[in-house]
Amino acid sequence: MIKSLLFLFLLYVNSAYANIEEIIDRLLPYFPSISAEQINESQLDGFYEVTITEPWIEVMYISSDARYVLQGTVTDLVSMSNLSSIRINSTRKQILDNIDENTKIVFKAVNEEYIVHVFTDVDCPYCAKLHNNMAEMNALGITVKYLASPLEQLHPQAQSAMEKIWCADNRNLALHDYKTKRILPVSEDCENPVAQQLAISKQLGVNGTPSIFLDDGTNIPGYKDPEELLQNIKQTLAQ
Repeated sequence: MIKSLLFLFLLYVNSAYANIEEIIDRLLPYFPSISAEQINESQLDGFYEVTITEPWIEVMYISSDARYVLQGTVTDLVSMSNLSSIRINSTRKQILDNIDENTKIVFKAVNEEYIVHVFTDVDCPYCAKLHNNMAEMNALGITVKYLASPLEQLHPQAQSAMEKIWCADNRNLALHDYKTKRILPVSEDCENPVAQQLAISKQLGVNGTPSIFLDDGTNIPGYKDPEELLQNIKQTLAQ
């Protein structure tokens, strides 16, 4: 009798919990590139956490029987932490860290304490305003790593200008001269990362420039003066 009850209990448990392959099969029609690596156990009882990375980063939760999906922000009211944002930021960080360092235009602080990635458009006035503060940002210990995100609808010539800059012998000088003096370098066409970085910016949800990403993946959209940016960085690190 006891063995029969145990068998029925195990049968119920196994029927109530789908395996990862079943969850993938359920999600595949909606997310063709979904893989097992994107599905993890979550702090939400009875749900798996699913991280979608295409066409943009999104976190959702699917019930253990693969029947229900929750979309939106999930907050832990005990720790007051946004579980969805934590996963999104860690995914952003992984994507940014995987970009070849040689394809970034880096303005390094002598006494580096913090690193930010900045998606920029060379014809964006607020990007130029941010760049004009480079010496002050560097003096505050902030290293800036530029990535390309030309906004074609607003600035139709930006992508070709950025390709010229990324193909220049001295990309730092070329970028600086264009942002401050509107001088475009004379450079031959080359294989460049502008289109690829633009695609990554869309994946990260960038829809305006400048778009600043802190070292943990936190996104700060729009212009920030150096002191304000430093405070944002310190507040994020303190969390």
